[in-house]
Amino acid sequence: MPYERYRRGTIATVMSTDLNSMANNALVVAAADYDNSAGGTGDGFTMAEYEGFFQFGTSPTAGTGLSGWWLSTPDGTNREDGSTTITPARAPDFIFPVRAVTTVQRIVMDAPLPPGAVRMLLKNDATGQALVASANTVKIRPYTYDGV
Repeated sequence: MPYERYRRGTIATVMSTDLNSMANNALVVAAADYDNSAGGTGDGFTMAEYEGFFQFGTSPTAGTGLSGWWLSTPDGTNREDGSTTITPARAPDFIFPVRAVTTVQRIVMDAPLPPGAVRMLLKNDATGQALVASANTVKIRPYTYDGV
C-alpha cells in the first residue's frame, strides 16, 4: 500500500558572520547563493525548516522580528530588487518573530524554498535593537514529500 513521507536534505548555514552586530532596521545579504536546483545543495526541494539563532544585547521590541526574502534571478542574470539599502516591495518569504528578552532565541519554522540559485536577504525589522557581535545564524534544511 503506498504512503507519503518526508525526504529531508542536508542542513546548511545560509547566514552567520553576516549577522554580527546587525543594527535595527539593517538589511544584510548572504555572501553566496543557495543552490536549490536539482542536484544542487537543496536538490530542488520545495520546502525547508528554517532555524534562526539570535541574541540581542538589549531586549528587542515585542511583536517584531527579522524578515527574510529569497532574492532570485529568473533570467539567470538579473537579481530582483533587494539589497543592503533596498527593502523588497513584496511581502517577506518568512519572518522570525522575536521575544523581548536578551537570552538566546532559537526560532524554527517551515516555509517554502524557491527553485534555482537564490540569495537570502534578512532585515532586522523594527526590533529597536542590534544583534550581539557573534553566534547569530540562519540555517535551513530542505525537505519534500515522497510518495512510496
